[in-house]
This record gives sequence, C-alpha cells and structure tokens, in this order.
Amino acid sequence: MSFFKSINLKQELFSSFVVFLIALPICLGVAIASGVDPIKGLLTGIIGGIVVASISGAPLQISGPSTGLAVMVLHVVDVYGAPALIPLGIIVGLFQLLTAIFKVGHFFQATPPALLRAMLSGIGALILVSQIYIIFDLPMSSKGLQNIIGLPDIAGTIFGGQLTTVQIEAAIVALLVLAVLFLWNLGKSQIFEIFPGPLVSTLAASLLVYFLGWDMRMVNLPEDIFGKLLHINYGEGFAVIDWNFIAYSLGFAFVASAETLLCVSAIDKIAKTTSNYNRTIFAQGMGNFVAGLLGAIPVVGVISRSAANLEFGAKTRMSSIMQGFWLSAFLFLPAVLGYVPIPALAGLLIYIGIKLLDFKNMFAYIKAWNKTSLIFGTTFVLTITVDLLAGVLSGFVVAILLLVVDVLKYDLVVQDEGENKVLKFKGKLSFLDLPVLSKKLEGQDLGDVTNLEFCLREVDYLDPAISEHLNELKDKLESQGKTIKIRYSKFNIH
Repeated sequence: MSFFKSINLKQELFSSFVVFLIALPICLGVAIASGVDPIKGLLTGIIGGIVVASISGAPLQISGPSTGLAVMVLHVVDVYGAPALIPLGIIVGLFQLLTAIFKVGHFFQATPPALLRAMLSGIGALILVSQIYIIFDLPMSSKGLQNIIGLPDIAGTIFGGQLTTVQIEAAIVALLVLAVLFLWNLGKSQIFEIFPGPLVSTLAASLLVYFLGWDMRMVNLPEDIFGKLLHINYGEGFAVIDWNFIAYSLGFAFVASAETLLCVSAIDKIAKTTSNYNRTIFAQGMGNFVAGLLGAIPVVGVISRSAANLEFGAKTRMSSIMQGFWLSAFLFLPAVLGYVPIPALAGLLIYIGIKLLDFKNMFAYIKAWNKTSLIFGTTFVLTITVDLLAGVLSGFVVAILLLVVDVLKYDLVVQDEGENKVLKFKGKLSFLDLPVLSKKLEGQDLGDVTNLEFCLREVDYLDPAISEHLNELKDKLESQGKTIKIRYSKFNIH
C-alpha cells in the first residue's frame, strides 16, 4: 500500500505517455530494420513495459526492441527465417535467467568504455547504411560490408537522375523526418520537450503522404492481429536449431545483457539510484522467454527511452508499465498505423544512427591513437565488416591482451664492469615474455663475459618457464667455462 501512496500518478502518467510517443515509431522502425513484421516490434515494446518493468530491479529503465541489436536480429532472420525468433528469444531468456540465478549480472559492468562506444558507433553506421536501402526499396544484404560496398552504385543512381518517382517521393519523406528531428533537437521552448521529435516528424511525414496522395510503402498490420499472434509455428522455429545457431544466440544474449546492464549503470548515475543488477537481468530473461514464445524480437534495456523517462519526471516503475499498456492499445487500432510511411521510419532510424555514430569520440580516438584506440578501432571495423558479435568479442580479446601486456611487463637493467655483467630484472616475468626475453639475452654479447649474474630479487612474479630458460642458459654458459649466478627473491623461488 505504501508503494501506491508514494506514486505521483499525474507525473507517472505524463512521463509514460511521452515515452510511449517516442517508443511507438521506434518499435515499428526497429521491426522493419530487423526484417520482420512491424507487429513484432510493437509486441516487444509491450512485453518490455508490462512484463519486464513489473519485476525489474531497475524500475526506471525502459525495455523494448533495441535499435542497436536490429542488425543482429536481421542476420538471424536472413539466415534462419522469421520463425527462428522463437528459439532465439528462449535461448536468450534462459541465458539471462541463469545469469541471475548464479548472481553474476554485475560482471557485465566490466566492459571497457572504448568497446562500448565502438559497438554503438558501429551499430550506428550499419543502421544508417541499411536504411538507405529501405528508403529506395532496394535489395539489402544482412552483411554490413556488402551494403557498404553497394553505396557507390546507389550514389550513381541518385546523382545520375535514374530514380523513379516513387523513390524520389520516398527520399523526400525521409529527408522531411530528418529535417524535423534536427530542428526539433535545437528547439528551446517547452513545447519541444512535451511533444517528442520522433512522433512529430513521423506525423508530419504521414500527413504529407496522405494529402499529396503519394503511392508509398506503408506500415501494414494485419486486421486480425490476435489471430496472427496466436498462429505461431513452433515446429518451423525449432527446426532451425543447430550448433551455429546456439552459439550465435548465446553471443546475442551476451551483447543484449551487456547493453541492458550498461544502460542500468547510466540510469543509476543520472537518477542517483541503486539498481539490483541480478534482479534486472532476471526480469529481462523472463521478458525474452515470453518474447520467444510469442515469436517477437528480443527485449533489451534501452538508454534513449530510459533517459526520456527520467527527464519527464518518472519516479517509479509505473511509468514504464503504463507505456506498455499505451502500446498495447494499438493492437486494437491496426488501421491507424497503416497511415505511417515506411520511408519515414527509415528517416527516423537514420537520425538515430547518426547520433550513435558519435563522430566526436571517433575523431578523438583516431587523434590519440593509443591502446584504447586499438580497442575502439578493432571493435568498430569488425562490427561493420563482419558483424556485431565478432566486433564485440574481438574488442574484448584485444582489451584482455593489452591488459596482460601491461600487467606482465618487466624492465631489464644491464650493469657492465669489464668482464663482469649483472642483468637486473624488475616487474613480472611470464611465459608470454619468453620470446622477447630470449631475443634480448642474445643481444647482450654474453660470449665476452667471464662472470654473469641474473638478479631476480626485484621480480614480483616469476613464471617457471622463465626460470627453466635461465637455468638452461646457465648450464650452457658454464659449459663454456663462465661463472654464472642466478639470485632469486624468496618470493619467486619455484
């Protein structure tokens, strides 16, 4: 009862309605970008609001279809077909439920910021490129590199004056959406905050197409939505499962979980709250399990809608739950969404893609070009040329290798006194250092030395492989009549 007393219903209602107005066109756009029926995106938004928000450990987070993961969903749909969303959601859900049960959700915080920024920038680039194909109704590949390679041909068609009337009109609609969104973002009046740009731009484009009578691809929801929802082909969905599908689904689950929990971390910083990570990932798992059973797009916690939820005054989970109910109202009004042009949603996603690209950070990493830049560059390049999963995993590998290099590096100081030489080592010596160490020792002209000492007293960690290598070198040099000493610290004797 105390929970309901603490709710400012008027504030929660207002916030939920604004978030709903932002989420509606994005849900539809993400579904189209994912290569599935728009109803799948709408259904995911409803699950994120009603199912996930009701039990989440991050009550202010908004969950739904992720713009970022649309490229990964498109890959699944392109390779395995739309019914594959059934096992995809179930596998993602089970992964997240197990993550919560074993209480390891907080480990997803251990993601390098450079990797996260590269992931988002790569996603932005892929979204931007893919939506160009959707605007002009051109065949599109699920592979980002193929779409990038095809851009010069599209540019040649545009500037060569070879576009059809329908394509020109579609481009005008997308450009109108982009113009409204950029101008809306510059507005300072309160009206620009109350009425969100995504809704205003989509509405403006819809009115333009309606009054000019342009023939254009529109959002098409079936009249018998509930019949469509209940017609789920589980047999066809589970028939696609193989080891490659399972591996990709687990990778998808990892990326979705990382994005969700990084979103939670950002919310906590903005709202000065403390969320329960394991309970949050449990809620996401339940949402994805339900999404899988219904054949919807997987559910992810999204920062843009979550930030809007906070900005418009939400204090409890009621705002997120109510926006889920607002979305569900459109299941009863499919004809209304039939007035929304698909090129308008493509323009909206291009705007989101440009924002995600984050050119400022990209140029900063290029200018600095250091170890952090290497993580960013690896993740970004592989995300746009291979896929998001390859980019993220490769970024983690590079980050771990750089960490190993930093942690296990050592210093070598050489002291020469005629025929006597002392090699002093400091730091940590691991088996990974063996090739470089061996080369350094070969360059020390040990043939001219009578007395040689390896001083390891200031070595914090000594790998047995290094110790064995030095002992072998000692035996070799002693066989040549030299005097060799190896001085160990009491902490690194093996």
